[in-house]
Amino acid sequence: MVDIIVIGGGPAGLTAALYAARAGKTVQVIEREATGGQIALSPLVENYPAIPAMAGADFAFQLTEQVEKLGVEIIYGEATAVEPVLMGFAVTVDDEAKAARAVVLATGAAHRHLGLEGEEDLVG
Repeated sequence: MVDIIVIGGGPAGLTAALYAARAGKTVQVIEREATGGQIALSPLVENYPAIPAMAGADFAFQLTEQVEKLGVEIIYGEATAVEPVLMGFAVTVDDEAKAARAVVLATGAAHRHLGLEGEEDLVG
């Protein structure tokens, strides 16, 4: 059993994992696709405190690297259920049960597409 499972590996989830690990907690991050979330698709991030400007993919990579150096385990899979159990929570990830004392939901958002011709060329 770990102290905290964070569901979602975007900036919010990775930041939660970062602070929890710095506080001495054992942490797992569950991410369905790739860490970084929507920010990884941004060609330029220049409105984040202390970062003058960088590609979103670079930002996502550096944040992921930072939490991994603190011992956070990133598990790639889909969390499909969270249930309270004695002493914490059971999180189902790709049909496998994980146990944690606490769960942080940081599932992010998804772009809504209009379905217009040429729309994919403008993503990012």
